[in-house]
Amino acid sequence: MALLVVLLITTTEADIQFPTTKTVRLTNSLASYVDMKVHCKSGAHDLGEQIVHPTESYEFSFKTNFLGTTLFFCSFQWGNEFHYFDVYKNGRDECSKCFWTIVEAGPCFSYFKSFNARPELSHAFTDVDAKFVQRGKEEK
Repeated sequence: MALLVVLLITTTEADIQFPTTKTVRLTNSLASYVDMKVHCKSGAHDLGEQIVHPTESYEFSFKTNFLGTTLFFCSFQWGNEFHYFDVYKNGRDECSKCFWTIVEAGPCFSYFKSFNARPELSHAFTDVDAKFVQRGKEEK
């Protein structure tokens, strides 16, 4: 009990975040019109491997943690290509519904403020948060 009181006194309000529900949607928009294999994880959860058919989406929801360190990353594979990317990173992503459209060049982010909004390429797969691996060799 005394430890809890000490922790509450020494922890500032800015250090604690109340958990909120977030949803991530990943849409297969590959121009080659092929299935995309997706495998998403966090430090605590492995969501398993999913097959996302052309123009279809895979979606999952989760609650953020109290410490504000929630991170989900996914790998994307089609043909001989393998990519991975942080699909939700606390502090970077302020969305409650985070929609990613996956194209060959990289993930495109959209939170759809209006019905006319179009996703734009926000990260190339060669950016710091996204890596491109082909035939077992990572490019830097």
